[in-house]
This record gives sequence, structure tokens and C-alpha cells, in this order.
Amino acid sequence: MSVKIQKYHWWLAFFFFIFGITFSMIIWTVKSAVNTPVYEDNSFMSNYQDMDDNYNDVYISNVKFNNRYDTKVTINGRTVGMDFSDVLYGQRSLEKKSTNQNMLLVGKNNLSIKIVDRQNNMVVKDANVSFLLTRAIEDMYDIKLNNFTFKNESYVAIGEIKREGNWNIIGKIVIGEDTGNLYIKTNTKR
Repeated sequence: MSVKIQKYHWWLAFFFFIFGITFSMIIWTVKSAVNTPVYEDNSFMSNYQDMDDNYNDVYISNVKFNNRYDTKVTINGRTVGMDFSDVLYGQRSLEKKSTNQNMLLVGKNNLSIKIVDRQNNMVVKDANVSFLLTRAIEDMYDIKLNNFTFKNESYVAIGEIKREGNWNIIGKIVIGEDTGNLYIKTNTKR
């Protein structure tokens, strides 16, 4: 006695085949998402929720800081001020819009900050200076620079970078009640 497979059996087998492939793709997607590392964004040395809530306060604080102090941040011979306009750019738009390309080197990077009070033209010697060199997509290579030394009227530190690629330079200077922030998107020279 032969059993004949009906047409709907083929459609049922096809349905289960497609269902099995779709279900396995869902499982693969969830497994891949769970295994992907998540890096906390630490823009301005705080979490992004805090930055989201207080961006206007940070902006106003930076304007006040820049009105009160003349700050020259020199990184490997290039001087910038306390500015964070690069936060508006995506990392990929560096080549078209940013003037801060190729600021860092693979190896030792010299940072120097000179702060002058605009009211009395005196160099500020009691600032709390902290900087962070961080990769744009991962935080395992973060270089925290909290140990600036004051010599020759400037705060100086050396940060050593071991990987080339896109980097963010994040800085914070606190003088009494005044806080200035720096945010630069850059890359290493090739």
C-alpha cells in the first residue's frame, strides 16, 4: 500500500522550513546582540544622561569660563581654546568640517595648558585640570590625565597612545566656581 503525499503536505513542510529558518535567525540576532560589548559614553567625563539633562548649563558655564579666563590648550604644538563645538560633528565628518585633524600621535603626546585670568592678567596656579583621551567607539584604551604638573606657567602632562584611529580629547578645568570644558574629535597621524 503506497501513501501518496498530498499537495498541502508540501505546503506544510515548506511553512515549517521557513518558520525554522526565521526562528533560528531571531535566536542568532538576540545571541549576537547579547554578546556585543556596550561601552558607556563618557562625553565631558560624565554619563550621557547627565550630559543630556545639563547641556545648556555646561554651555553657559563654558561661555562664562571663556569670558573670565584666557585658556590656551597646546597639544603636540597645536593650540586651541576651551571649545566643545566638535561635539556637534559625527566622527566621520572630521575630514570635511573639523580643523582638529591629526592632533594626536601614536606614542607620547604632550599637553600643555596655560590659563590667564583676564581681570588681572595673572597666570592661574590653582586650577584643577583633568583630561581624558578616549577612543571614539570603545573605552578600554582610555587615558586619564589627572596628574598635570605646573611648570613654566603652564599645566603639563604626557599621554601615551598605543593605537591609531579616531580619538576624542575631553578636558575639564575647574577654578573655584568656574568650570571650562573642552571636547575635540581628532585622530592620530598615519
